[in-house]
Amino acid sequence: MRDRLAIFAADAAGLRLAVCTAAGVAEDAARRHGLAEGSAGVLALGLTGALLLAAHEHARVGVQLECNGPARGLLVDADQAGVVRGLVRAVRLTARADELARFDPRPLLASPHDERAGKLSIVRAGAGGSHRAAFPFAGGDLGAALTLFLRGDRAAGGELALEVLARAGEPVAAAGGALVVPLLEDDAERARVLGKPLRQGGLRDALLQSPRDADAVAGELARIFDLGPLRFVSGVEPRFACRCSRDRVAAALRSLGGAELCDMADKDAGATLTCDFCGTGYRFSADELRALAQP
Repeated sequence: MRDRLAIFAADAAGLRLAVCTAAGVAEDAARRHGLAEGSAGVLALGLTGALLLAAHEHARVGVQLECNGPARGLLVDADQAGVVRGLVRAVRLTARADELARFDPRPLLASPHDERAGKLSIVRAGAGGSHRAAFPFAGGDLGAALTLFLRGDRAAGGELALEVLARAGEPVAAAGGALVVPLLEDDAERARVLGKPLRQGGLRDALLQSPRDADAVAGELARIFDLGPLRFVSGVEPRFACRCSRDRVAAALRSLGGAELCDMADKDAGATLTCDFCGTGYRFSADELRALAQP
């Protein structure tokens, strides 16, 4: 079953429902970065959340989290076409359950007392320019934190829930997210009343029924919350992809200055730079570094 982000209108309930399944994307990212089990689950949450926000905003969205737990944070970005990438620290948290069960990110994202709040930053880049929002982050519920952004960004608000299901030997058996927004701006309360039950078990129960089928998850959520018939609006297939290139890496090298580049050429006989997002390596010979050092 391929990853899918599908958007539906629940006309009878006055709501729009977006559902994303992204286990394949999360597995690809974990493999590229050699992630331990806990980190793979945390990054899966971030990738799924960014995909839903990008679809909602019709723009490229970047999400950066700084937290007090061992993971220390994550960085992801996605666009409305379903292209997403991300990175996180490789912290281990073993999934011991033999049966499919909810992954709990709190031990990685929060300290025992969370005495000092972290920070969540969201950047939206669209045709009208860039917009950045930042606010404190505490606890381990990334979906609830992104919901605060949705509520503060527009009058219509929105409710977002994220879940990862794991079992022994399969740290991301399922990764899913759901975003509910009102069809009319004045009906924000219609979405808000669903937020808490959606995050506290509604999405989990729907994923357990159909771990990798976004359309089936949407149908199960419509049944659980009595949303009525769903009308399909649009859909994309998420995929992990990076925007790095040799030209961009060369531009970054050029910013170091001529003296530094010549020193690298003489002492190291060249340089190899690796993209943090996708792991692609770019090799520059000593002659290429000297050419970049020229005005």
